[in-house]
Amino acid sequence: MKLRLALLACLLVASARAADPVRVALFNGRDLAGWRLFLAEHQREPSAATVADGVIHLSSKLSGYLVTAKTFSNYHLHVEWRWPTDAAKNANSGVLVHLHGPDTVWPLCFECQLKTGNAGQVVGMGLDIPAAPLDNKRKRAPKFAASSEHPPGEWNTYEIYARGDTLEVFINGTRQNFVEKLPVSTGGIALQLEGFPIDFRNVWLEKL
Repeated sequence: MKLRLALLACLLVASARAADPVRVALFNGRDLAGWRLFLAEHQREPSAATVADGVIHLSSKLSGYLVTAKTFSNYHLHVEWRWPTDAAKNANSGVLVHLHGPDTVWPLCFECQLKTGNAGQVVGMGLDIPAAPLDNKRKRAPKFAASSEHPPGEWNTYEIYARGDTLEVFINGTRQNFVEKLPVSTGGIALQLEGFPIDFRNVWLEKL
């Protein structure tokens, strides 16, 4: 009887482990393997994206993005970011999801906003967000709550859940957005350059 109970316990533990999501490290902490840099006018500027001490540092006056070589759908994406302590008040960047189509400064995607004070807004970059208002020629879903960002120099966490035709986002644990009935549900994941230096680390996802 004891042997049967022990075997049953082992099977339950194995089953639970098998059901756990598998974490995929998009950034290995050493180099930019698995990523591709695109800059405005296809210019080459190796210093625009560098890696040191487990951190991706983006810094360029040009606009563009660092995008994954692979495409993804149905996932929980985790991204940590920080602005330098002397960051401009209008510092701007974004986490781009479901990116597809030709490379361009403003690619087809959904931008999970990183602009200071507005992290958590979701913007349709050439794509529709049906329930969002139109603002400056783009659909922008406003964040739900007051800014939940940490001050410049401190690390923040972005949790992005892409489930089918929906996106749900959390900033430092605060639920800031949920959009649905999106026309695209798969594509690349990118870290945006908009002329302001920014750091990223611990970029990974779990399949849902």
